[in-house]
Amino acid sequence: MRSRSLGFYMDSNVISLLVICIVMISVTGCTTQSGGPAGTSTTPAPLTQTPPLTTVSPVPVAECTHYTDCVPAECCHPSSCVKESDRPSCTGIYCTMVCSGPLDCGAGSCGCVNGKCRVVPRSSARYAPSVRTGITILALPEKYSPVMSSIPGVGLELIAEGFPPEHATFTWKATYGQFLSWNSPDFKVNQLGDTTSNHGEKLYWSFIDRPSSTATPVTITVTATDTASGLVLGSSLVTLTWEDDNTVRVNK
Repeated sequence: MRSRSLGFYMDSNVISLLVICIVMISVTGCTTQSGGPAGTSTTPAPLTQTPPLTTVSPVPVAECTHYTDCVPAECCHPSSCVKESDRPSCTGIYCTMVCSGPLDCGAGSCGCVNGKCRVVPRSSARYAPSVRTGITILALPEKYSPVMSSIPGVGLELIAEGFPPEHATFTWKATYGQFLSWNSPDFKVNQLGDTTSNHGEKLYWSFIDRPSSTATPVTITVTATDTASGLVLGSSLVTLTWEDDNTVRVNK
């Protein structure tokens, strides 16, 4: 009787252990979370596309905006033009008295073409279209003396603005000295006196006698009138100061 009770007791313990194990396994299985349903994939976020690089070409810098920004590139018989800041130093340089190259003896002049200093051929005065009319005198060289054998005098070239120079008459006057012509086809120096007229061709100014006083500057004036109507189109002047009784300098 006792052995049966013991056996039943042991069976009860085994059964109790089995029940406890089953309960623990069930609890563990319920609390274990799966990593996610099978076959589920994650779509990556789209990549941000970088726009292609744009190459920016540098904007060319204009070396001039007006014809007065350009000057001859060489002192003697120049064949090209440069900007004013690159003007060559011509002090003490003397040139031969011949016409050679595209700028000598009124064959051409320096101008601003598409932002570049270029030689501009001309038949008379240069014509620069403008909303107004006017004229400007370009006087070179800056310093002159009759002992200089390279040129007959101070070269006087006209810039006409707003009108074609061949349709105008230009009247020149000098308070001292005389005007000279030295142009094609013969390039012969001709004396014109202290008053003369032309249609824009290049002139020269010089003197023979020394002035009675170097305190009074020389004033050169030019007036342009329309040949057909007589309307005054503009006027300009340039003054020459005496460095001594044999040398003048062009005033800026």
